[in-house]
Amino acid sequence: MRFLPTCTLLLASSLAIPAFCQSGPNANPNPATAASSLPADASNPSIDYTALREQLSQQNKVLQDQLNVQRSILKKNQELLKEAQKLDAENKRLAAEKQKVEGENSDLAKQRDALKAAQKPLETASN
Repeated sequence: MRFLPTCTLLLASSLAIPAFCQSGPNANPNPATAASSLPADASNPSIDYTALREQLSQQNKVLQDQLNVQRSILKKNQELLKEAQKLDAENKRLAAEKQKVEGENSDLAKQRDALKAAQKPLETASN
């Protein structure tokens, strides 16, 4: 019965953890640093477009990798959630069955006590 809340917690944390990871020094370069690699004069044609393109390509690769990791985590969490829902349903079914059996046991105990009570007067009368 505690499995479903645990899965929900895992799902929520899996969505929050990558946000914390992105705040590291290597996750997203500082925009001021990226701007400082460009010349101060925007009209200067000596901008190194290949370096800029390579830097953007690296950032894109890092972001794509992070996205793929998040997607795989999400897929695994969805599978775990489905399994947790199945287990929760099975636990509810078993709890209902247990309650039914306990009710039957109490009825049988009452019947046994009634039979014992009915047999005692017969034993005392025969002695």
